Amino acid sequence: MLRLASAMGEKATLARHPDLVALLVAAGRDPITDRAAGAELRALLSPFASLSPSGFRRRGRVRPDELRQLAMPTLVLWGERDPVGSVPVARAAAELIPDARLEVLPTGHGPWLGQPARTAATVADFAR
Repeated sequence: MLRLASAMGEKATLARHPDLVALLVAAGRDPITDRAAGAELRALLSPFASLSPSGFRRRGRVRPDELRQLAMPTLVLWGERDPVGSVPVARAAAELIPDARLEVLPTGHGPWLGQPARTAATVADFAR
């Protein structure tokens, strides 16, 4: 799990949360949870495959026109060192959503792990 966290830019932060590591290991062993996590990742990144450094090719895609139809204010919270998708990927997604705000934090894939206080403050500010 810590090797995966390292690949996601969050090894140091995840190592400080052993209970979360145990939970993630258990979730990874559950086939339903594993499939759901894969589907979530595909749905979130599918419109931006050409921008994604991972080179994933996805079957299930969220189309840009679907993102343009979102009718609620949306906070896109991104880690500046996220290896799954760079800041230009996040910017492209946020620009498609009519009422989106992009916040980039100095962390990897899990801003809530690498920057928990800033993440909470950003979400609280957005919710106001």
